[in-house]
Amino acid sequence: MRSLRARLALIFLLLILLAMQLISWHVEQSLEDYYLGNHTRNVERQARLMVSFLERYLAEEVPREYIASYLRDYGRESGLDLLFLDGDAEVMAVSSGMENLLGSQIILPEVDQAFSEGEPSRQIREREGNRDPVLSLAMPVWDGGRVVGVLYLNASLGGVYQTLHDIRSILLGATVLALVVTGGVAFVLASTITGPIGAITEKARQMASGNFDERIEVSSRDEIGQLGSMFNYMAKRLRRTLSDVSEEKRRLEVVLGNMADGVVAMDPEGEIMLGNPRAGEILNEDPENMQGQSIGDLLPGVALKSPLEETMRSGKDITLRFQLENSNRVIRAHLAAILPEVEGDLPRGMVMVLQDVTEQEQAEQRSKEFVANVSHELKTPLTTVKSYIETLMGGAVHDPQVSDQFMRVVLDETDRMTRLVRDLLDLSLIDSDEMMWEEDRFSLPDLVDRACGNLAPRADARGVSLGYRGISNLPALHGDRDRIEQVLVNLITNAVEYTPEGGQVRVTWRYSDHRVYVAVSDNGVGIPMEDLPRIFERFYRVDKARSRVSGGTGLGLSIAQEIIESHDGEIWAQSVEGEGTTIELYLPVHDEGEGDVEGPDK
Repeated sequence: MRSLRARLALIFLLLILLAMQLISWHVEQSLEDYYLGNHTRNVERQARLMVSFLERYLAEEVPREYIASYLRDYGRESGLDLLFLDGDAEVMAVSSGMENLLGSQIILPEVDQAFSEGEPSRQIREREGNRDPVLSLAMPVWDGGRVVGVLYLNASLGGVYQTLHDIRSILLGATVLALVVTGGVAFVLASTITGPIGAITEKARQMASGNFDERIEVSSRDEIGQLGSMFNYMAKRLRRTLSDVSEEKRRLEVVLGNMADGVVAMDPEGEIMLGNPRAGEILNEDPENMQGQSIGDLLPGVALKSPLEETMRSGKDITLRFQLENSNRVIRAHLAAILPEVEGDLPRGMVMVLQDVTEQEQAEQRSKEFVANVSHELKTPLTTVKSYIETLMGGAVHDPQVSDQFMRVVLDETDRMTRLVRDLLDLSLIDSDEMMWEEDRFSLPDLVDRACGNLAPRADARGVSLGYRGISNLPALHGDRDRIEQVLVNLITNAVEYTPEGGQVRVTWRYSDHRVYVAVSDNGVGIPMEDLPRIFERFYRVDKARSRVSGGTGLGLSIAQEIIESHDGEIWAQSVEGEGTTIELYLPVHDEGEGDVEGPDK
């Protein structure tokens, strides 16, 4: 029976039934005692009256026939079965219908008790051949202080028990009627209890589906009303709590989604429960597909078993560093345990923070290389200067020809160190955003013309043809004129230095899409394909020996790139080894100008 209403109604009915049964049993017992007691007393009064007559008849020595006639008449009028027994318990006289017992001896417990004790004795038993119970009574008959006989009688109790049966039927009908009436009342009363509970259940079902706006109408102040009030309060608090949890979850998702580091949450066995997008990028796996996978499967070749077990066992943080399989990416992983609420329990899981430190490692490596290169670049000219000065101090200074040659070498090496220090200072200022840029408007063709004019003697000396060509009415550029000219001089100088005799160096420019493009091309030795991506790195040289002979510091292209990018431009290189190189750059134009007419070739 699943209905609470039906169960409550059944409980009420059972209680009513139990109460009616107890009442009926008590009433029946009381009435039975009353009717049996009353009937017994009436029979005893009649028996005592008859005994008094018998004692008088015996004292007057009335003939036995008269006594028998008396018993027959009395028995017929009273409906009692009467027997008069003499001192030997033999039947002397009987009422009508019992003549067959005359002269027989009656041996019954109540008869023996009446003879032996001289007190009335009674017994209720069933009469043979008749299922109605009877009351058997043995009354002693006295004569001269001794028992000379016993009056034995049987009184039918059928009327008494019929009356009790009728009363029992009445009580049963009353019980049935009471159950019917109280059943309806119990159902109504149960509805008053289960109705609000059903309403609360329905509201709870709506809350479970996410609707927290529903409220229970409280119409009473009893326990059900208090339950409804507390349920409304709980719904309000739950809505606020879920809102806070949802807000915290959104904030956590935003934080995890925008973290530069990868975050992976794992259970004690190392299976992933949560991973942010950055972790998916590092592990090369979709974050939605990471859940349920083992961290060891996503990091093959990395020894994670021992660190994971150590973290779970001790709860201590562990930092790992490893390189991804089939990749040059270096990862630093910080492993921390999710500590339990109860001290002494094992951690509930682990969190791994993944950091891609490849660029950091490369930067550190480049920093080490940079320091080594600066040291080397300074050490070489200093060693040369020192050796030449020592030679001069050893007596060569007195030889004009030798001293002049040595002094010229010392001066060249000093100029080389000066250029190196100046370039390093420029890079330092650019890196620290302390470079002072002179904003000006200038004409690019004028800068190209002046740079080529200044470098023409060097080109002629090397037997290299130097020329330029571009549109004449190019829009004016904004920026630091001297720094842009420094870039052009550096690019043209490199082109002239690495172009063999008889080669050509050409500077061209064009205007497109709000940008001015400049290209410095040569047909010189070119740059090997493997070196091309690194030519803008500091101190990187394709031909180190030749670069030093030419006096280069290995920083020119790096400075050129920094200057162009500081002007919101870009510079890049194209080259084929043995065929030549083209360095191209662009600068943005802020004031649009007219012109697509090409100027004269030079």
